[in-house]
Amino acid sequence: MEATPRRPAGGARPRRVRRMAVLVPTGLVVFAVVAVGLVSFGGRSQAVTSSVTVEAGAQAGDGTGDGAGGATGDDGRPQARIVGGTRASTAAAPWVVYLTDSSGFQFCGGTLVTPTKVVTAAHCTASAPDRETFVVAGRDDKDAKSGHSVGVQKTWVSPTFKAVGDGLDVSVLTLAEPLPEKPLPLAGPSDTALYGTGTAATIYGWGATSENGTPSRYLLSATVPIRDDAYCKKSASSFDAKLLTCAGFDSGGVDTCQGDSGGPLVAGGKLIGITSFGDGCARAGKPGFYTRVGANEDVIRAQIA
Repeated sequence: MEATPRRPAGGARPRRVRRMAVLVPTGLVVFAVVAVGLVSFGGRSQAVTSSVTVEAGAQAGDGTGDGAGGATGDDGRPQARIVGGTRASTAAAPWVVYLTDSSGFQFCGGTLVTPTKVVTAAHCTASAPDRETFVVAGRDDKDAKSGHSVGVQKTWVSPTFKAVGDGLDVSVLTLAEPLPEKPLPLAGPSDTALYGTGTAATIYGWGATSENGTPSRYLLSATVPIRDDAYCKKSASSFDAKLLTCAGFDSGGVDTCQGDSGGPLVAGGKLIGITSFGDGCARAGKPGFYTRVGANEDVIRAQIA
């Protein structure tokens, strides 16, 4: 099976941001936006959010890093956004943030979990120098100047992460100064009901609205049903329920996509997942895959305490 990164993936050449399909050891394809000179690990960074609710089985309809964000990288190539999403607002979801390089180019999403800590995907940050990574909060429109842009002081990457689909795909960023936006609580080991089959969960991001499509200027969101482990395993043979969960409709049509990596999967008012990868975007029978927060809350908690 071919996999597509959820974050425009990058080449190794410095000062370039590229998007490409990355083959990972598991055979999964991920689409990710990669910043200047980063190694491609695959993923779905840069999504668009908007809170919506549906019943299970139904579809939801300068150096400060404070640049415009834009729809393309410095090589003019497009990024991706959430498929099947609607406009969302950081006023309703203040914990949704995105990551940029020093030029203001958005390459991944993230979630504010304390005033100075952001949780994102490991494949978004594994080779990103802290000085070139910024977190933008409170900004729905990437071309606006509203909200806050704060530098990253420290980056922690899960030591078990090797590639998308291989190891725990999670990273914790320590900000240079606190953000005023309200954080989102982490799901914990006791929140098993939030991973129950059919649970309606919300995805957020500034990524693509179609596979290999263009990025969204605005924050978008959509609702997808959590699927059981057997369904997830059928789509990704390397699926490990201790590390991942998956969500999506049998018919496809709603999903995270290129540029959405690192963004939140939310249910019950908690962060239950981190956008990681998928087989294309919104394909029938091909769910999106998310780092499972609840089962790994202790690992993440140790980095935000």
